[in-house]
Amino acid sequence: MKRFLLKIAQYGCIALLLFNAIAWCNLYFLRNSSFYKPQFLYHEVKETNFDYIVIGSSIGLTGLNTIQMDSLVGTKGINLCIDDTGISSNYLMLQHFYNQKKQAKYCVLAMNHWDLASKNPGLRTNDYRFLPFVSEDFVYDYYSKFESGYFKPLAFSKYLPMIGVAYYNSEIFYPSLVAKMKPNKRNRFDEKGNYSYPANEVLKETPFKTITLKWNNPYIDKIKELCDANNTKLIIYQAPIYKTKVVNSNTAFTFVNHSDLLSDKKYFYNAIHVNKFGRKKVSAEFAVILQNLLKTNP
Repeated sequence: MKRFLLKIAQYGCIALLLFNAIAWCNLYFLRNSSFYKPQFLYHEVKETNFDYIVIGSSIGLTGLNTIQMDSLVGTKGINLCIDDTGISSNYLMLQHFYNQKKQAKYCVLAMNHWDLASKNPGLRTNDYRFLPFVSEDFVYDYYSKFESGYFKPLAFSKYLPMIGVAYYNSEIFYPSLVAKMKPNKRNRFDEKGNYSYPANEVLKETPFKTITLKWNNPYIDKIKELCDANNTKLIIYQAPIYKTKVVNSNTAFTFVNHSDLLSDKKYFYNAIHVNKFGRKKVSAEFAVILQNLLKTNP
């Protein structure tokens, strides 16, 4: 019986080492690819100095086209937005940006008003995309703070990568195989990090409403502090919302309010996202603002 248990323990240790070795390779393949936005910044983006970067969720990803804006203004920008993320996730992306020894004159934060109102932000759907960088202290600290309960697959992956890879298998394991075969393949964004939604004619009519911003999310101040520490000027950006006007009374931040810029539903994919036609108009309007800011504060 003792010999049997020793064999079981021996095979268990071999299996543990083998599974962790495979998981480490999965994360290595992803880390050295452009599949997700954090890896794209690490692997593909060679520039170190930008006129501006855009961080945020899907509203920034699909709303501000850095290629169009750069062509109009003559700037160098990049879109680092990730869909299904929050302001806390955007802070993590900004940390990741500076950790790559990169700099920007301006940081445009495309935020959601409901996320801004949140006093207790938590882990967001696509935060796992930073998993290949879990060995970095700022990523590990983020996961440790926001994962609830005793089982923390993202944070534990710093020591046992098989846990996170197994838990997020369809988002990590299979993309890592794609990344191995095609390291420059990007997951729904172009060479400057942009993505657009198609035209959508099925948009429900809603009554016009007004929303007053509530600046409760503590990560707004954290982003501001991080920008200040790196000589970056922060711009808070409110994207268009169908039949909605956002009211802001906070003068502590540079705030660009495009909430009611577009009124025709032909420019919207859904109530909170513009489509490819709306993106063109929004990007042109923001390019003018960006140009004026760069003239005032070069």
